[in-house]
Amino acid sequence: MNKLKVLSVLLPAIFLLLASCDRKEVIPGRVDDDPGKDEPKEKYNNLGFEPHKQGQPYDTYAGLVMAGYQGWFGAPGDGCSHATHSNTKWYHYRENDMFKPGVLQNSIDFWPDVSEYEKTYETEFQYPDGSPAHVFSSYDESSVALHFKWMKDYGIDGVFMQRFVGEVVNNPDGKDHFNKVLESAMKASNTYQRAICVMYDLGGFEPSKRNTVDAVIADTREIAEKYHLFDRNAGQKYYLYENGKPLIVLWGVGFAGKKEYSTSDVSQLVEKLKEMGFSIMLGVPTYWREGRNDTESGSALKALIKSVDVIMPWFVGRYGPDSFGSFASLIKADITWCATNKVGYAPLCFVGSCDRNMHPNNGYAPRNKGTFFWDQAYYGIANGAKMLYVAMFDEIDEGTAIFKVLNKKDVPSNKPATDYYVVYDNGNYKRYPITYDRSKITFGAGGWCQTAWELDIQFQGVEDDLPTDHYLWITGQAGAMLRGEIPLSNKIPARK
Repeated sequence: MNKLKVLSVLLPAIFLLLASCDRKEVIPGRVDDDPGKDEPKEKYNNLGFEPHKQGQPYDTYAGLVMAGYQGWFGAPGDGCSHATHSNTKWYHYRENDMFKPGVLQNSIDFWPDVSEYEKTYETEFQYPDGSPAHVFSSYDESSVALHFKWMKDYGIDGVFMQRFVGEVVNNPDGKDHFNKVLESAMKASNTYQRAICVMYDLGGFEPSKRNTVDAVIADTREIAEKYHLFDRNAGQKYYLYENGKPLIVLWGVGFAGKKEYSTSDVSQLVEKLKEMGFSIMLGVPTYWREGRNDTESGSALKALIKSVDVIMPWFVGRYGPDSFGSFASLIKADITWCATNKVGYAPLCFVGSCDRNMHPNNGYAPRNKGTFFWDQAYYGIANGAKMLYVAMFDEIDEGTAIFKVLNKKDVPSNKPATDYYVVYDNGNYKRYPITYDRSKITFGAGGWCQTAWELDIQFQGVEDDLPTDHYLWITGQAGAMLRGEIPLSNKIPARK
């Protein structure tokens, strides 16, 4: 065989060998989903910058997976002033001023796994074995510290601490609760090196009635001074910064039908916060860019968005596992708009939702063992999202919690000892004793009346063949995929 023939045989084999030696392909955060092409090699997300290194301050939201943190649960005897009142002693566990089995008699749809908590509180509920069921209180520092430990253990970067304007402004009990939770969280942030950021939920923001613009500014100034937010060396090393300034979040901006405050009111608040030296993130409606459905009309919202640093649109309840595919193109267009206008974009991901003990007419989005969440995380990252917002860390009220909750087989019974009527009428719910004359119960078109036993609303739980930490783990894996530490894939990685 002559030399030319030898080369013609060997060269293709050499090229194949060289190609097989490099299985990692770095891509700029996007994938080619053309089904007509050959199966692609493993792809890894490329943020375009070096991700955050553990132990260093958090200088940008980009490259992080952060979760919302309610921190609003309380129990009798936890020391909060809420616990001294019969109607608030089960703070945010309660519904209709009580916490007992039965729809409209408690507010939660998942039950926390309290096996690792230092302090727990006995309830009227019973586990399947007949023993009394327990819950935790967010007012206890040890509960918050455990949550931040879990964040570190599972690779979750940190949380946005919810601060509800209606519960901290002119409300001493609420301020007592949220100040204590924030203090515990700031301490845990430093201990476990997790990012932390204050988020104001504007529910209860009423500038025309209660001068809440100045009230929020005063509250923010108090927090900034106590925790030295403008001097990391003196206080919170891991407080989240954006564009060289500490970040403050305002959630609930631009939603249609808001009568308590306008986008103009929020703009005034934004300008005052900027004057104080903060960067700004806004929580906005799903259709903020298109100006339809849940979004106010007009140009004011987009003008405000262009003036801030980051936005996060609210998606919970807007789609489920079967409808996300048709919804996803909206996120891609959002990412493009924000990149063009130099605004950070944090697409929201949630593991599922259920809100039936407070609103029994509601449906729910099943968790599907994490595939629903993973679809959202993968799609956002694959289409250029540099950051993710997870709703929520501890929200068992509406069933979005990623922290440890019980498996379905282990949840307490939610059947009330005594049956009663549940009535739905034009978005409102009422309870009537079972002895009430049912013929006198009226409701409009689309309304209904059933007994609590007929509704049979039970607590949800982590799928029985999964560990209770599954959704913490999968959230951490989404962060690893964002940072390019594991392949960019639409399939959940195997857990080792």
